[in-house]
Amino acid sequence: MTAPSVSIRLATTDDARGFVEAWNDSFRAGHLKYTGTQLRGREHVRRFEALCAQAARHWFMVVAAAGNGAIVGNCTFVAPERGRTRHRGELGWMVRHDFAGRGIATRLLRAALAEAKRRGFKRVEAEVAAENVASVRLAKRFGFRVEGTRRAGIVLDSGRYLDTYLFGKVLR
Repeated sequence: MTAPSVSIRLATTDDARGFVEAWNDSFRAGHLKYTGTQLRGREHVRRFEALCAQAARHWFMVVAAAGNGAIVGNCTFVAPERGRTRHRGELGWMVRHDFAGRGIATRLLRAALAEAKRRGFKRVEAEVAAENVASVRLAKRFGFRVEGTRRAGIVLDSGRYLDTYLFGKVLR
């Protein structure tokens, strides 16, 4: 199943409310069991707007926007501004529950990797719940390698602990 009317682009401050709505809708649907620990509110909208307004090299978000402008997915990149690890950043992605399985995460990750490379980064990393089969498969398809396993790396809202894979990829 494809999503032809979904566009992939860098996020702007105007996307803040849509990002929070997509997060909250998916959280309520139980789709964010590996990442979501709370609903997002106005403070998250303000924080998102501030990050977008900075136009900083070390942070960006790629969004998937439906034909009606609704945000249906994102891939975020965060890196240190200074120090010995300033050449690498961490990625995280999410697709709204009712748009999952349409290739949107593939398109988001492809765009985020290209943007990280364009900004001069040499390495990207991601931490993925070992049980999150779709995200593990996606990372491997893009050439990420499992560099380690973190035992009890995350705790779910239910109190259950899950192992996570630490993925890394050198950008060429």
